[in-house]
This record gives sequence, C-alpha cells and structure tokens, in this order.
Amino acid sequence: MEIKRREVIFSIVIIAVLLIVGFTISGRIRQNLLEKYQEYDSAIKIDKEELFLYGMRTNIGNSFVYGELKAVDSVTFSEIDGEYSYVKKEEQEYRRHSRTVTETYKDGNGKSHTRTKTEDYWTWDTMRTVEKHATRITFLNVEFAYEKIPFPSSNYLVTVSTGFHKRNQYYGTGMNFQGTIYTSLKDETIHQTSFYQDLTMDETIEYLESGHELIWFWVLWIILIVVVVVVFYYLENRWLD
Repeated sequence: MEIKRREVIFSIVIIAVLLIVGFTISGRIRQNLLEKYQEYDSAIKIDKEELFLYGMRTNIGNSFVYGELKAVDSVTFSEIDGEYSYVKKEEQEYRRHSRTVTETYKDGNGKSHTRTKTEDYWTWDTMRTVEKHATRITFLNVEFAYEKIPFPSSNYLVTVSTGFHKRNQYYGTGMNFQGTIYTSLKDETIHQTSFYQDLTMDETIEYLESGHELIWFWVLWIILIVVVVVVFYYLENRWLD
C-alpha cells in the first residue's frame, strides 16, 4: 500500500474534523455529568431502616442508601446444589456446522492463487434457556418486589452432562449482598434504583463522579478516528490525483 502525499494531507483534515466533532460531543457529555454530579451531591444519605421508611413516606427524593440486599425466597434446580436469588439453565447440544473458507496457495511456478472449500466445525449451541428468580427481596430490612432492585450479575456454577453430545450449564446469583443503592424515595417505595455492590455511600459517589463515561468516550472516539484514517489509506482515492 502506497500512501501519497495528498492522502496524508487529506487524512490530517479528516483527523482535525473528527477531533472538533469529538470535543463538541465531549462538551455535552461533560455538561450532563456536571448536572448529575450536582444531583448526587444534593442527595440524602441513609443507613438506618427508620430513615429509609421515613424517606419513602415523605417523598424525600434522590437518596443514597447503604445496607444489605437479600432475597426472601430462594430458587434452584434439582440437578444442582445451593440456593440462589436468580438461577439460569442453558440446555446445550454439541452440533456440527459447515462454513466456506478461502485459502491462498502457490502453484509450481510460485504464483499465488485463492480457492474456496467447505469445512465442518462443531460448537455447543444453546437450544433452550430456563430462568428462575426470587419473588420478594429486602434492602435494609424493608421488603420489595424482586424487580425493584437489580441484583448483581450471575456467575457460572456447574456443567452437567445429560446425554450424548448434550449438557446443561448453570448460572446463579447469591442470596445476599452488601452495598449502596442510588434511588428516588417517593410514593412509599423506591424508583429507578441502581445497586453498587460492596461500596459504601462515599465510595459510590466517588465512583459515579469519576468521569469514566468521558474517558470511555475518548477511547472509543480515538479508535474510530484511527479506523477511519486506515480505511481511507486503503482506498484508491483516485479523485485526489
């Protein structure tokens, strides 16, 4: 691939334009983050059941609440041990598939050629998924429906063979976790709740105000710029001649 002088100059223009667009977008992201930071800084901090209940009765609004998240009832499958707040079973089969691949080879004169062929490969395919979860949970000893607070993600538990080229894989979430919720207390319940496992209220605020959204934006935006420039160089770009 030969890179021409005009392509280099034009690629600089592309980078400059994309950087300007990036700074514009990041400025809007920063403004939204500042507004969220003000919201977090004005939120009430609660770590006692009585204040938690009082806040829901009096529509106290945005709050950080520290406590223990627990499932009241448990779920499981008969094939595995343990009790969980959420459990998932993936019924899988080891199945054969076909795909067309292209390969390069050289003839007796050293000249390169390409040819296609069909090859078989095997993968474990999920044929059916079964999920169960608790119906009631508590946070700071106050009971809610399961859906009110998102539990941490499930973890792989075990794989059980169920026959020739068949197996079940199981995933589950524990029964109780310590951490902080950020929520809106009103109408005698909680709304738009996020759970931050193993973080105190101060640690949660520090995490939320770390600006990681802005960092990730620039990481992805720079990757986009690099991809655009590389693709531009690979094009013939005869219109620049």
